[in-house]
Amino acid sequence: MNSRRNFIKKTASASFLASLVSTQSIFASRLGVVEKLSDGNYSDLFMLGSKITYFNHASIGTIPKMIHEAHVEYLKLCETNPWLYTWSDPWVKKKEEVREKVADFCGCKPSEIALTHNTTSGMNLLASGLSLKSGHEVLYSSFNHSGARVCWEHYAKVKGYAFRKFQFEERHWKTEDDIVDAYISQLKPETKVVVIPHIDNIIGALHPVRKIAKAVKEKGVKYVAVDGAQSIGLINVNLSELGVDFYATSPHKWIQSPKGTGFLYMNEAVQKEVNPMIVTWGQKKWAGDIKVFEDFGTRDLPEVMAIGDAIDFQNKIGFEKSIEIRRGLRDYFKNKVNESDQVSWKSPEGYAEDVSIFAIEVNGRKANELSKDLYENHGFVFRPFESDSRNTIRISLNIGNTKDEIDLFFELI
Repeated sequence: MNSRRNFIKKTASASFLASLVSTQSIFASRLGVVEKLSDGNYSDLFMLGSKITYFNHASIGTIPKMIHEAHVEYLKLCETNPWLYTWSDPWVKKKEEVREKVADFCGCKPSEIALTHNTTSGMNLLASGLSLKSGHEVLYSSFNHSGARVCWEHYAKVKGYAFRKFQFEERHWKTEDDIVDAYISQLKPETKVVVIPHIDNIIGALHPVRKIAKAVKEKGVKYVAVDGAQSIGLINVNLSELGVDFYATSPHKWIQSPKGTGFLYMNEAVQKEVNPMIVTWGQKKWAGDIKVFEDFGTRDLPEVMAIGDAIDFQNKIGFEKSIEIRRGLRDYFKNKVNESDQVSWKSPEGYAEDVSIFAIEVNGRKANELSKDLYENHGFVFRPFESDSRNTIRISLNIGNTKDEIDLFFELI
């Protein structure tokens, strides 16, 4: 009976693998379309509504139609035999191929990549799993996103460690050295963790992570954790060269994978110093392996597969070409700002020219009001930031945007 069952399972697995390979082959053939777009206009590859102009990639990314279609095919295939296609060996093997693609894209080892759900889940894993206690401190800045902040604040109350924010002012982000000095000036003997956004989500300030990590560790900081939600897929990142311990990201933004996907880099040297946040059946099996941090039961593997497809899409375009396109859009937008007496540039200049996330202020208009007006009446989507000290809108442009859209924006304002 066992032999018969094993035979049936092996036969079904072989059939599934053939179907999965067929689906991947179809996707690979669709990638050929990218090479034909020599003019660099990729707008037709996406699925935005005809009346939507999307300047908000730093919040939620757009998924290329071909990646969406591949994701749907994986879902359909999985539902033809959910038990087999969730747990079969071929599926598990393909998942590991995705891990390898992620590691190659980010410049680290596959054994240092945990496949999570987003940046927030990665940061929660660290805030709950590191052995912090009374007498220790976690330091972060006013540029930190809530997804990389609230979890540390929560566990500070649970574990008894201190949690401290310092305020970034405009003088702190004039140059990279200013940013490094801002962190150094805030360190205390009890500071054990420094949490840094590689690129902040408000003004697009590019943090010199490698310099910060080296400087704070020389001062006695044990761990450096980076919020990479706005950097992976937007700028060149080589994780093995940054000198950080942890790096969490959400590839749905700039890698343009399905929503609800993420990964966390954990340097091999510190993995044993982190306890898993969620545990189930595989802890003994995965002991000493990065997979212990993914051991949370049933997983939507079709979305994981689509991460690999999204990376293939980015590689097909060519990362340097993507950077060139985004830099061109940023420069074009900035020139428009400089030519206008109604708009002010509110982001760093000189050291973040490859970051297509930036803030502007439209003189005489409230940010929230302007955002509501341009969305409801003209279909423009961007992020307003309005407070006692700030009245800006954040623009975040990706390869699907065009100069014509920018021209229209300036005509409207």
